[in-house]
Amino acid sequence: MKYRFGIIGFGKVGSVLLGLLSQEGHTPVWVVSSKSLGHDIPVISTLPAGPSGVDVVFIAVPDSVIADVAQAMAKIWGAQCKGICFYHFSGLFSSELLASLASSGGEVASLHPLQSIMDMAGAEKAVRQCWFTAEGSVEAIGAARDMMNSIGSRLITIAKQDKIIYHTAAVIASNYLVSLVSQARELIEASGMSMEHLVPLIKSTVANIEKYGQSALTGPIQRGDWATVKAHMAELYERFPDILPSYHSLGRYTARMASRHWPEEVRLFEKQIEKDKVEVRAAVLKERGMSIVFTNGCFDILHEGHVLYLNQAKSLGDVLIVGLNADASVTRLKGPGRPINTQDSRAAVLAGMECVDYICIFDEDTPSKLVGQICPHVLVKGGDWKIEDIVGSDVVRSYGGQVYSLPFTEGRSTTTIIEKIRQENQ
Repeated sequence: MKYRFGIIGFGKVGSVLLGLLSQEGHTPVWVVSSKSLGHDIPVISTLPAGPSGVDVVFIAVPDSVIADVAQAMAKIWGAQCKGICFYHFSGLFSSELLASLASSGGEVASLHPLQSIMDMAGAEKAVRQCWFTAEGSVEAIGAARDMMNSIGSRLITIAKQDKIIYHTAAVIASNYLVSLVSQARELIEASGMSMEHLVPLIKSTVANIEKYGQSALTGPIQRGDWATVKAHMAELYERFPDILPSYHSLGRYTARMASRHWPEEVRLFEKQIEKDKVEVRAAVLKERGMSIVFTNGCFDILHEGHVLYLNQAKSLGDVLIVGLNADASVTRLKGPGRPINTQDSRAAVLAGMECVDYICIFDEDTPSKLVGQICPHVLVKGGDWKIEDIVGSDVVRSYGGQVYSLPFTEGRSTTTIIEKIRQENQ
């Protein structure tokens, strides 16, 4: 069957389908776009007053406005929507975004090309070779199958509730693959080689995956060579700290694939760092383009307020370094009987928090010297501190850094906890 269709929006997918469907004998009736198409097809800048004889409408607009466009069209066309198939191209969202059109009698579905389209030169070939996923009404899926078959593409139906996990898989297989290759490129270039030398390996790996699936896995983790993995992680820690967490996370997943137990001694890195090394570590982090957030405190009895505060601090940058007052410093600041927990114990508890990247114990009453060594991009202090009173704020602001005072959670403090325990034990 040949279809008469309209397209709303003229991005990559809309443009490719216009060309392919036209080539296969389907008839474009109108296109809503602000662009000049260079085709002998009526182009309008606003939604048409009526269908003008279309059987199919492709809503090829950004995800954020699909529902708005559908609602506007349902309002304008009303009962004229009956029997027309409406599609959107979102990979994430289901056909529910077109509910207003369905309520007006339209047949609706989501239709998503499982393909990466970079430029128009090879786009038609790429789309002809790809799978389309669809979910929605039986009639809309049937029409979609007809059209996709006519251009040489393949269509598979998907459950509405599986759209999000499907799209997640697509993002990992495409977008995140680009990120992984970018990381490998940075590392290979550090060795004096280039992307050209990696491409054959990448291509052969993809070919092996296509042929063998998970059995294509090779390498140190597959054979249990943990000494090599430790060497990789140590080098990444020293030179590419931004890539290390990715390597570690993927490594642990790879170990499960290979039915290997990840050894306890193969750790991400020790979070506690000595004062005489923190300046060099900060320099490496900055060289890798990572923004550093610094805060400090005693953190004697870690509580909910601390957890919320530290997570909020981490959200202000890429790396959170916590300056931890040494035991003698806490005693001078808080008085006899403090700290309750030793500096090593307090550091160990902080190290257990995912948001904390580094802990540096300092002996002074204030972290002024530490701030000068690290020169963080962001300086944070909690409680009722005024920004101008935060130690190191003048230094950080002098080179364009940011300083924040983040409120602690009301009613949550180490002092309050200690006092409550004392009262209950009297």
